[in-house]
Amino acid sequence: MLRRLVIDVGPLRDSRPFRNVFIARTVSVFGIGMLAVALPVQVYDLTGSTVHVGGVSAAEGFALLAGFLWGGVLADRHDRRRLMLRARAAAGIGFVLLALNAFLPSPSLAALYALAAWDGLMTGVSITALLAATPALVAPDKLVAAGALNALTVRLGSMASPALGGLVVSAFGVGWNYAAAAAGTLGTLALLTGLPRLKPAAEEEADANPLKAVWDGFRFVASHRVVGSLMLLGLLFMVAGGIPVLMPAFATRSLDGGATTVGLLFAAPACGAVLASLTSGWAGQARAPGLALLVASVSGFAALACLGLARHPALAVAILFVYGFVQSIEEILRYGLIQSHTPDSHLGRVNALWSAQETGGGAIGSLGAGALGRYLAPGAAIVLYGTVSAVLALALALTLTGLRTATLRPEPEPG
Repeated sequence: MLRRLVIDVGPLRDSRPFRNVFIARTVSVFGIGMLAVALPVQVYDLTGSTVHVGGVSAAEGFALLAGFLWGGVLADRHDRRRLMLRARAAAGIGFVLLALNAFLPSPSLAALYALAAWDGLMTGVSITALLAATPALVAPDKLVAAGALNALTVRLGSMASPALGGLVVSAFGVGWNYAAAAAGTLGTLALLTGLPRLKPAAEEEADANPLKAVWDGFRFVASHRVVGSLMLLGLLFMVAGGIPVLMPAFATRSLDGGATTVGLLFAAPACGAVLASLTSGWAGQARAPGLALLVASVSGFAALACLGLARHPALAVAILFVYGFVQSIEEILRYGLIQSHTPDSHLGRVNALWSAQETGGGAIGSLGAGALGRYLAPGAAIVLYGTVSAVLALALALTLTGLRTATLRPEPEPG
């Protein structure tokens, strides 16, 4: 029983290429987390303006989305190993230039805008190429395990890297923060150099219109019963991604708490997600992963609806822990189903669209939550969010037969 529950580390043990990519990804996650702390701190110190802080963050975010889409096209046309190497090297150079700019007597604000966008663009390309390459590095029955390991890395990195970045900035300054991120990023190049060639099975013509290639990716997603259903379900999680916007008001007005309560509310879902990843050994052997994913989705949204009714901090933290747990299960199963149902010729673009959806979802959901919070009390807004999302997820579970019956070893689709 314990062996079935504990996270499956088989991909790390059995595949040296995946192990190298996993280490490189972990280092990248920490580098991104440290950048997320250093950039706002430096911009605010230089300008004292939250407008510029938001501007630099927006430049990085929009460039990241562009990097996902561009990287998806490139990953379906060129050797994914070479693409990862070039993107990681370019991102490392961006960190070096950020460090050099920080050590100047008068750092350039324009350089911060440009380099934030540059690193966002290169990070998007690198992540997309890595996701597209993963199915070639592990056995088909280990895709879910690989997804769980990647999810664990992201969750732990999102918890630890901002704290590490803050400590480095406080002790040594932002310049050394950038320098540490640069050293780690450039150090991963040796790991990626040892990978085999990872050319897509059916490469697209290099001179084909990239916009047409992106549109072809959209058409594939829209026409595929399982992948299209997973993307449709992802739209609901985009909406739920705005819930954190309501947390400060919810902690103050519904829970009678302060900054400590807000911190616990933000940390609880990440802690639940880490536990879900550590106990995900069963997921790779699930007989009906599509059905399990739908059950997790409905349960997660129902938990959010219950959160809005909570009036004690401990209960709210417990509910968010459960939400993070089931959301991570959904994420792990969704990763495995997307990778196993997408042909190699489309892996780059499909993973790009998925990554863009995951990244952009928080921004879109935040706008919706902020607008809703103007007209409803925070608890009522959360109840409405969770209830509507749970009802829609249940409707999808009843109507999306292809996803409900999907397995991790799919039969080829007709045509």
